[in-house]
Amino acid sequence: MKVSTLTRYAQILLMAFALSACGGSGGSSSNNDEAGNQEQQGGGEEQQGGGSGGEEGSDSSAMNFTCSAGMENQSNLFKDYVGTYGDIAPDPETPDYDHTVAVDFDTMTYSVDGGDPVGFNVFGGEIQLMDGATASLNDDGTVVSVDLTGVDGNVKFSLSGTLEGTAFDVTTAKNAKLGLELNGASVTSGNYPAISVSPKTATVFLTLKGVNFLSDSREFGTGYSSANGKNYYDDNAVAADIEADAEKTVLWAEGSDDNGVLSAKGTLRITGEGTLNVVTGYKHGIYAKNRVYMYGGNIGVYNEGRNGIQSKNGFDMSGGTVLLCGVGEHTNKQSRGIIVSGDESDEGAGLGGINIKDGVIGIITVGKAISAKWDIEDDAETTDTADDPKPVVSISGGIIDIRTTGKVIDSDIYANRIAYYDEDGLAVTEVESSSPEGIEGKLGVDISGGLITVSSTDDALNASRDGDAYVTIRDGNESPYLVLQTSSGDAIDSNGDINLEGGVVVAVSSLGSEDGFDCDGKLNISGGIAVGISGSNHVYASEVSTRQNTFVMSSNYGGKPGTSMAVMNSAGTPVFAFEIPHDITKYGVMTITSPNMISGDTYSIMSGVTLNGGISSGGLYYEMPDVSGGNETGTVNVYAGTYLYSLGAQHEGGNNPGGQGNPPGGF
Repeated sequence: MKVSTLTRYAQILLMAFALSACGGSGGSSSNNDEAGNQEQQGGGEEQQGGGSGGEEGSDSSAMNFTCSAGMENQSNLFKDYVGTYGDIAPDPETPDYDHTVAVDFDTMTYSVDGGDPVGFNVFGGEIQLMDGATASLNDDGTVVSVDLTGVDGNVKFSLSGTLEGTAFDVTTAKNAKLGLELNGASVTSGNYPAISVSPKTATVFLTLKGVNFLSDSREFGTGYSSANGKNYYDDNAVAADIEADAEKTVLWAEGSDDNGVLSAKGTLRITGEGTLNVVTGYKHGIYAKNRVYMYGGNIGVYNEGRNGIQSKNGFDMSGGTVLLCGVGEHTNKQSRGIIVSGDESDEGAGLGGINIKDGVIGIITVGKAISAKWDIEDDAETTDTADDPKPVVSISGGIIDIRTTGKVIDSDIYANRIAYYDEDGLAVTEVESSSPEGIEGKLGVDISGGLITVSSTDDALNASRDGDAYVTIRDGNESPYLVLQTSSGDAIDSNGDINLEGGVVVAVSSLGSEDGFDCDGKLNISGGIAVGISGSNHVYASEVSTRQNTFVMSSNYGGKPGTSMAVMNSAGTPVFAFEIPHDITKYGVMTITSPNMISGDTYSIMSGVTLNGGISSGGLYYEMPDVSGGNETGTVNVYAGTYLYSLGAQHEGGNNPGGQGNPPGGF
């Protein structure tokens, strides 16, 4: 296991929802967590080790950003934020600009290429910004339209000041590269996106300076268009009043149904040292029809509508900081975090994934937090798979902290058909469902680095494509550290295989029918330090493909919640140590694995021990503490060529090699 940057990675214990439950309070151990001696970048508190693993966060969180319904319009999720900020990475695609247009909304002036300010009097009709570029205002004063289709070369707009009640819309030439700098800008539009850029072939290079704010007045459940002026379901409306091409909406308002407050019909690339706060109650905070790339800047989205950030073909993060609050509890349309929908087409083939290399992400949502959601069973329109997206979430670095809060409604179990109105006010009848998962890749989840903390109501990690799905956790340039806990689902759930090849993994699910590791294929263990806590008595580890010594034991061997357990070799040296979460009332099975448990030795399972020193993540030690006290509940003789050992947890086939002992009574 690679531990060369543990100093940075131990900051997981200071993140927003670092699951104090996984610290095991019990008063029986002491831990000098490395995070306790690290000063949090961006002004965080120092956290001291001691007690039972030290405090690892709570709902109030060291991340310390507010996420509650009814926030004021000028929401700033970074106002009281004291957590870590992501580094700024260079955007390799940043172009040179041939022209720069600076617009000051406070003075309603603009200047071109550093020239003298000129009155931005769009109220007087169309104005010429430069050769090939015009600006105009629509009849009711709600949209400023900038036309750059005649400009030769790349243009950058720099916006500052306050624009209220009016949207800013830009149309570029095909394949254009548009620079968009927000430098202390505040745009609060009406029934239109605050800022929108088209066409779909354009690339927007967004640079953030200072503190910026975008919002609109659109509301969930309203059909925005210019097609008709009636509420379709209004008792006073009759069919003759409705044009043939009108949407049949419960509410109608003149405006635009574009998806985001910041909406790019093509690609959006984000960088800079500044902050952008976005507030919406309609669909998405930030939307790109093609792809979103993030290299820097601080993005905060407060969303009572659908998604914080959405794109069709991908979300790629190499730097910066994202804080997302999704509080909407709409039927079957709960607010979610980062969503990539996928596009079954020649242009979308092989895309539709999420790739996180670095940066910081904090998410609190009612619905899913992160999802590459294209589902071959539900979304495929043809049998040809050549044009299918590849909905995989890949994480190789960064810090990710997630909490989902929604109620789990399993449509496969309940199949309760309901009628409701969606975000566009359209009547929908379908089966009720809600799956507030932490991180979902329909095809796969591949983790090779980073610090990941998930506290979810449904599965913490999920890959759901039948047969082909996979969850792989492995060492990349650094080891990944995962602390996963769910109240109503599986900590790691794959409809195919789970591959544990490296990293430090805590996977906790205490609900009676759910598991720490749950797979329809094989649980393949070949590396890493990991513990899975299951509410059930299911055993998933594969005797055929497990190549690192793994013990599967009932709770009678591991010990009570809120206490600590350890595995000692024949010399009395600890090779595994874990603080069992204190906020679970009971569990069925504990699965543990470590490269320290080598063949040719006899190991003692110790419960109720006291731990001192060492370094842990989520209560799981990757640098061993001193161990004292406790009771021996069993022993395991480990033989060469046999890797899976059971104590009181019967594996399919009845194989129980090496396990011995007389555990105490159940609890």
